[in-house]
Amino acid sequence: MNFQPLLSHQTELFTTPYLRQITLEVLKVNGINLGQGVCLLPTPDFVIEAAHKAALEGHNRYSNPRGTLSMRKALAKKFEHFNGIKGLDPEQNILVTAGSTAGFEAVCGVLLNPGDEAIVFEPTYPYHITALKRYQANIKYLPLREPDWAFDFDAIRDAITERTKIIVVNTPGNPHGKVVSREDLLTLAKILEGTNVVVIADEIYEYMAFDRPHVSAASLPELHDRTITVGGYSKTFSITGWRIGFVALPSALSAHFASFLDFVYVCAPTPYQEAVAAAIEHFDDSFYTELNAGYLRKRDHFAAGLRQIGLEPNVPQGAYYMICRFDKAFPNLTSLEFAQRMIRETGVGSVPSNDFVREPEKAPWVRFCLAIGDEVIDAALDRLAGLKPVAVG
Repeated sequence: MNFQPLLSHQTELFTTPYLRQITLEVLKVNGINLGQGVCLLPTPDFVIEAAHKAALEGHNRYSNPRGTLSMRKALAKKFEHFNGIKGLDPEQNILVTAGSTAGFEAVCGVLLNPGDEAIVFEPTYPYHITALKRYQANIKYLPLREPDWAFDFDAIRDAITERTKIIVVNTPGNPHGKVVSREDLLTLAKILEGTNVVVIADEIYEYMAFDRPHVSAASLPELHDRTITVGGYSKTFSITGWRIGFVALPSALSAHFASFLDFVYVCAPTPYQEAVAAAIEHFDDSFYTELNAGYLRKRDHFAAGLRQIGLEPNVPQGAYYMICRFDKAFPNLTSLEFAQRMIRETGVGSVPSNDFVREPEKAPWVRFCLAIGDEVIDAALDRLAGLKPVAVG
């Protein structure tokens, strides 16, 4: 039977991202994959033991679609202590999702009608774009200015119309590592005064901010009532396969989000919710300080190594990725060509800019992921030293 004529038009959105293709190519040569953002650092023993304990205690049935109460209560404490977002009601302002991606999907499903406008900043996380397109949003892409990925506030002001529904702020950001400052958030708040634009704050990398502190948009009174915070623990606890995320939102949206989650997948995995709740209660600030320091060390070490090779790292302010320009050492190569050449010559995988921008020919860089052991980073740098720059002249 020929199913091709039967396929939904939405399947056109589900093209395989380049990061998946690169992963397969790296596997073929038994190389080192610094492309895909899978955290390969060990999961803390306490987290694994807590999941085992939860399963043995019988937490294996559906939870409330909003999430287990223990998880929502733990998140409320976390939001107040770490994020400075006070007064969140676990019953009305917090929902547990099957990863932060599901949280963002719920945002789109609850808020967007066809033709509503969504503002995103480029380079951008591709899964955001796919979700926005699935709900037929009119996406407005606003470029961030290198080298520090600065906002163009005049462009933001000009982009807002009566149809603008949401603006997506990813901080710390993927792929660029931008950490949005308090001053920038306050400027954004000023621009949004008098509008009905909702800020979607994707803060999945909140515990990885190096050069300035992470500031949650919802912690600012000027943005609190119009912000939905999306996050999760995949990266923090190295549990990307567990799919435990969350949203924090105004109470007026709570029932709508709960219904959406219920009808899409019922609930996030119950034993893992219990385990993450226990871990949030268990770990003190030192755990997150050490986590951040470890990634800062990896960042600085990898950036220094890339410079020695003759490449140009764009040193991130946060998250565990690094954008690296190659156009001086390898002129006339596209991002995809450079990524493929790197695999052929060194066996090291990266993600080309094709996954993050609409015009990759204007973005001569690749993205590396540093959520791996120090010994793997060293091995990758050793291999990258074998790159053969293109002679010019």
